[in-house]
Amino acid sequence: MAKGTTTQEIPSKVLENNADDTSATRKQRRKAESIGQTSPPKKTKLINDGYCVFVGNLNNSKTFEEVTQSLEKYFMTQSLLVQDIRLAKSRKHAFLDLASNMDVTKALSLDGAMILGQPLTIAKAKVKTVDSLKKKAKGPKPDKKAKDGRCLFLKNVPYNATRRDIREIFPKAIKIRFPDQADHPSRGIAFLEFKNEAVASKIRKRKQGAKIQDRLLIIDPVGVAHKSDEKNVDTKPTKKVEVSPTTLFVSNLPFNVKEINIKNVFKKSVTITLPKKAGKARGYAFVEFANGKDAQNALAATKNATVRKRPIRVQFCEIKEKQEIGKEESTKLIVRGLSSETTTEILRGAFEGCLSARVATDKVTGKSKRFGFVEYESKEMCTAAKEAMVDSEINGSKVIVCYARSNSKRGERAPGRLGVNKRGQ
Repeated sequence: MAKGTTTQEIPSKVLENNADDTSATRKQRRKAESIGQTSPPKKTKLINDGYCVFVGNLNNSKTFEEVTQSLEKYFMTQSLLVQDIRLAKSRKHAFLDLASNMDVTKALSLDGAMILGQPLTIAKAKVKTVDSLKKKAKGPKPDKKAKDGRCLFLKNVPYNATRRDIREIFPKAIKIRFPDQADHPSRGIAFLEFKNEAVASKIRKRKQGAKIQDRLLIIDPVGVAHKSDEKNVDTKPTKKVEVSPTTLFVSNLPFNVKEINIKNVFKKSVTITLPKKAGKARGYAFVEFANGKDAQNALAATKNATVRKRPIRVQFCEIKEKQEIGKEESTKLIVRGLSSETTTEILRGAFEGCLSARVATDKVTGKSKRFGFVEYESKEMCTAAKEAMVDSEINGSKVIVCYARSNSKRGERAPGRLGVNKRGQ
């Protein structure tokens, strides 16, 4: 150390106090700056801005891409600009974002339009926010056991019954639901929800023996099988039943009924098929309409209709897809579900390269039986044609193609018509 210079030692405690003071002042400054520069409140994020429509009753047998492309193509042909399509995982409904309120009004007028063979249900969607969905997701999960306890399961319900018919018998029901969010009991079943389990239990005891349209209702708690069904429990997986949107199945007809009697009830029908045996009607008929909207209106209008003073039952025709008629590969195919207007020439044109094709017709009336046969030169060509016609349409009607039985094993026989098996043939 050089002479004449002095050093002054600073205590360590003083240095620590100064460091603490500087850090405290920095924090105060930052706090003051944050108070002075407050950020503006965040805007509520909307899922849709009000220009959104709900489209239901979609054909979920098609793929995701087919449904989306069909919706976009149809609305574009109607001069509507679709900004976004949000299709549900079940492919049964979707939400469409449009450009303006005028487009929404025009889209609502398209309710009942046919896309992929089914009439659409179009309604205005509610405006939802992200926050409301988060609150709903964070909310307590409903107790399924408690909900099942206050619900009842109705069976043997008439297909043309309405919620009003059911509410007349069960006025204390809070909600009345049909499977697949349908407007009517297409499967003959319904679910009723009551205020609590005690009310549901009392209603179940009181209403045993209740009837709708002279049909005895079966009332059970949800999740409990009926005693009469316990012996005949079907463990096999049930397949979904397709419904023809343009054809109605009319049953409980008198045996002396004529086509003109049915035409007087269904005035907008295109064709009426009345199966007969030995010159007498079999008690049922098939009534076909030009579009699904006419069929839906006819179903609603004939709720309490009669034919020759006899009440009739009306429902949409079911197309039950059976297993292949012939398990073994052959050179002949049977084509079911043909349109009544499909001729042999149209059928031959749909199956290119076939040796022969014919549409089965009634010997008396000459009308098409709505199925036909196509024959190929080899099994390989027949198999390729069968695979190519999966989920295909001919003349606007969806067809089912299977291998035909060989004549040596069993003669050519018409399949069950639209879900009704023909006996005695």
